[in-house]
Amino acid sequence: MDGCDRLSDDQRSEMKRKLDEDGYVVLPFKLPQDLIDRGIAAIDRVSDEELLAKKGNNPSSSSSSSSISVKVPNCVDRDAVFRELMMYEPALQMCYDAFGPMFHLCQSNFIRRPREQVSLLAAAAAADFISASPWHADGPRPQLFPKVEGAMGLHYLKFGYFLTDLRHGNGGPLQVVKGSHKRPELDNIPHSKFDIAIFEKDLVTFNVEAGTVVAFHQAQWHAAPPNESEVVRKNVYISYCGTWMKPFDRDYPSEDKLVGLSREERWVLGEPRPCMRWWLPSEEDLTRMDRYKRDADRDKDTKTEYHDLEIERHFRWLVFIIKIIILLILTK
Repeated sequence: MDGCDRLSDDQRSEMKRKLDEDGYVVLPFKLPQDLIDRGIAAIDRVSDEELLAKKGNNPSSSSSSSSISVKVPNCVDRDAVFRELMMYEPALQMCYDAFGPMFHLCQSNFIRRPREQVSLLAAAAAADFISASPWHADGPRPQLFPKVEGAMGLHYLKFGYFLTDLRHGNGGPLQVVKGSHKRPELDNIPHSKFDIAIFEKDLVTFNVEAGTVVAFHQAQWHAAPPNESEVVRKNVYISYCGTWMKPFDRDYPSEDKLVGLSREERWVLGEPRPCMRWWLPSEEDLTRMDRYKRDADRDKDTKTEYHDLEIERHFRWLVFIIKIIILLILTK
């Protein structure tokens, strides 16, 4: 994404510290308004397409599309603006700090969540994570990721992009329990018996301004209550994982799907390559995401490269001089 803010090395260290300690961090930059507007337009267009397709399969449905929540997985394949969010530079800088150069897209989805009719809301909340999300940690079921001393490591890093203003306070915002990524999911309390009131002192609610970006650990306990306001909540979630882990909601693309994309976009989307290189990268693989290194490391690489070029230049001059001396000796 051209022209966006870039985290300084000091900011990156602070983001990593907060993520490690609290399990979440709010990024210091807001999305540009143009990107917010294009993201909202894409969410509305794709949501309307989804609802129209569902209505076609169920002609008897009388529900208004404006009162039904929509969640679309693998949204990066539905509009270019979601790929633009996928390449948000501060997010990719944080991923580089978390995983090194070997990371790619794990999951992407968007949610359009209006205030729903009570009957629809009750049915949806009981059945899925669209109209509301109950308290949970992310990971494969039924056992989640492996644990060490009761805590899951960081297997993927998730970013929430909030495109509508949630400061009115009842728009169904993201909620997390601070520091919960260091503990078993819901402290091993069954989901049906979990009561967030027990953890109220560590509860964080993101009633945030439009354009806010929140990063959080996949083991962080999180939820989103129903939207009880007249403002339709629209947000995008994009997560990244090590290349040795298969994406959650998409297959790897074929070469024809990557035509015209940048080297970095191709990498993040999982360009075709021999299977062993997902684990054991080539030299070129290791440099593909170099622009997301810390500035100090990039400067070091530049100085090293310059130093190597200087050595090569001096070596060539030395070889040239030796050849001249040999030629002069032979011609005597």
